[in-house]
Amino acid sequence: MISLAFHGAARTVTGSKYLITVNDRKILIDAGIFQGRRELRRLNWEPLPFAGSDLDAIILTHAHIDHIGYLPRLIKDGFRGKVFCSAPTAELAEISLLDSAHIQEEDANYRNKKKLSRHKKALPLYTVEDAEDAIRMIHPVPFDNWESLNDEFRFRLAVVGHVLGAAGIEVGLNDNGRKTDIFFSGDVGRYGNPLTRNPAHPPDCEYMVCESTYGGRLHAPEDPRATFIKLINDAVERKAVLLIPAFAVSRTQQITYLINELTRYGLVPPVELYLDSPMAISATEIFCRYHSFHKVDIKKIGGPNCVLNGERVHLCRKRKESQKLNKLKGPAIIMSASGMLTGGRIMHHLMNRLGDPQTTVALAGYMAEGTLGRKIAEGAEEVRIHKQLFKVQAKIVKMRGLSGHADFYEMLHWLEDMEKAPKRVFVTHGELSQSEAMAEHLKTKRNWNCHIPTMGEVVEL
Repeated sequence: MISLAFHGAARTVTGSKYLITVNDRKILIDAGIFQGRRELRRLNWEPLPFAGSDLDAIILTHAHIDHIGYLPRLIKDGFRGKVFCSAPTAELAEISLLDSAHIQEEDANYRNKKKLSRHKKALPLYTVEDAEDAIRMIHPVPFDNWESLNDEFRFRLAVVGHVLGAAGIEVGLNDNGRKTDIFFSGDVGRYGNPLTRNPAHPPDCEYMVCESTYGGRLHAPEDPRATFIKLINDAVERKAVLLIPAFAVSRTQQITYLINELTRYGLVPPVELYLDSPMAISATEIFCRYHSFHKVDIKKIGGPNCVLNGERVHLCRKRKESQKLNKLKGPAIIMSASGMLTGGRIMHHLMNRLGDPQTTVALAGYMAEGTLGRKIAEGAEEVRIHKQLFKVQAKIVKMRGLSGHADFYEMLHWLEDMEKAPKRVFVTHGELSQSEAMAEHLKTKRNWNCHIPTMGEVVEL
């Protein structure tokens, strides 16, 4: 018997976990944590219907924490197999997991110190030691090569853009001679992204798990260069601080590259950029090493003059360097993680500057339901950060041209090259309205058989 179970990213965007079972063999595609609404975050603490020790292997699509952040919990739960992913994802996963563990330990300590926890003692979901144990399990594999796990499973990775090293995963299944296959889209990137490659053609397959982050939306035809020209000129004119929450992996590098290029060509005046995220700094070093994974000229992206750095880019690794930014006067740019305002140093910058009309907060990309980023993007006049109330008096700008996710039109374009319709398409990784819209597009445009799974649902293939 072959079955597929959905233990995350079902009618929500985060917590990706897909369990494939062939008789008594099991593998997991992605091991992400839930982010956003409290009821979702609580799921991170709930036991899964399988143990880590039940798994033969784990395969990761990319290094964002909603796809890898549960790995340390699975290792604590007895997983002793290998975790497979692309080489860039392996390196990015290492810094992502360590950063996630640091943030969780710091947040737990902060809540205990300020007595903000509803529990007797706030605990981290996992520790740095747990993250280090998980990192030792990670094994990089090349794109496009079939890798055999055992008689029941084999897989290969396909380029899907989105972020450095991101992959779709094609899995071949063998149930005592009955063979089938399933393709997991992972998160599909956009065409024409300044750094990442365009998504490769998806393979024909019998079953498909398809993301739907923007399944009902079209990205505005907004040129991010024009947006940054306007933002930076405004910051210079008003002597303001431009505060940019950004994902440490990909978004930070994309924005740094754009700002450096605009400055180099004289399209904006030189402005000091403070990169306040140890994880983003480490990720940038990885981006510079993997030149061949980018569309940008190798000569520009490698070496000491890498376009992802720059003479006006200041790297703030230490906490004291971050704290000094509290007194920083504009014009200046502070870029810090996390991108959806779910934790990290950006929270302290918001506490310091959200009530200042001289600050511009530029929100870039998707903000999951229930996150602080979503609340601010939707026009909240005041928000709570660490249970303290803050008025939103800063200028809020929503940037739409930097999304790392394909919209529904780009998804349909990506899927055009599939000559044979899958038997069934499972539409996941989207809020319910977006998954429903993506399923409807696939039904009406392609006549595909679509299903939107519920959390915990098990489907026999």
